[in-house]
Amino acid sequence: MLQIPETALVTINQPFNQVLLYLRAAGHDTGAETRARLQHFVSLHCGRQPSLSTRQLLEKVPQWFDLPDQAAFNPLPPMTRGSVGYPDE
Repeated sequence: MLQIPETALVTINQPFNQVLLYLRAAGHDTGAETRARLQHFVSLHCGRQPSLSTRQLLEKVPQWFDLPDQAAFNPLPPMTRGSVGYPDE
């Protein structure tokens, strides 16, 4: 059985992809313009600091992009009372 080491799964675009996933999860548009801006920022910062971690990049995202207001973001629908149809006893 062929085993692929974990380090083989790390690509040069991994920081880009992880920040892009973060933007998508935050509700930001991830179209071509956003991807181009993100690629510019990631390559600029990784070029300056090759040891920059993804966590450090994610901390900079709110400086680079206008993210939707997280206070207004409600990922779950409101709770409603339901019934499974059991008779009342």
